[in-house]
Amino acid sequence: MPVKSRKSVLFLRCPTCGKGSLFKNTNPYALNSVLDMNEHCEYCNEDFEVEPGFYQGGMYMSYIITSAMCLCLLPIYTALNFSREKFLDNAMYYISACAIMLVVTAPYIVRLSRAVWLKIHVKYFKNKES
Repeated sequence: MPVKSRKSVLFLRCPTCGKGSLFKNTNPYALNSVLDMNEHCEYCNEDFEVEPGFYQGGMYMSYIITSAMCLCLLPIYTALNFSREKFLDNAMYYISACAIMLVVTAPYIVRLSRAVWLKIHVKYFKNKES
């Protein structure tokens, strides 16, 4: 079943057709194969290996995604911090929550950043022929 253009990034699918999987192993928590990508899409034959070093730009996407996730936790921390005079004293709870969240989601974020980087450079075609 094809996935729409924007959703193809979240489901780690081919940015061209939305059907093929970007990664060989669909489980992002299989840490020995977290970066193993398919060479091309099995449906539309889109090349995922654009050029050597292409996915280094994914580091920038990873930084943006993780920063956004930590910023999303900030209003929750502010709302739950009842003692405003000890705002910075309780900051360790916020830092710990961010660290736990990032460690747990790191394998998916690595894959998501590669998918976003590829999506930026490859256009979506609704009815791409093989």
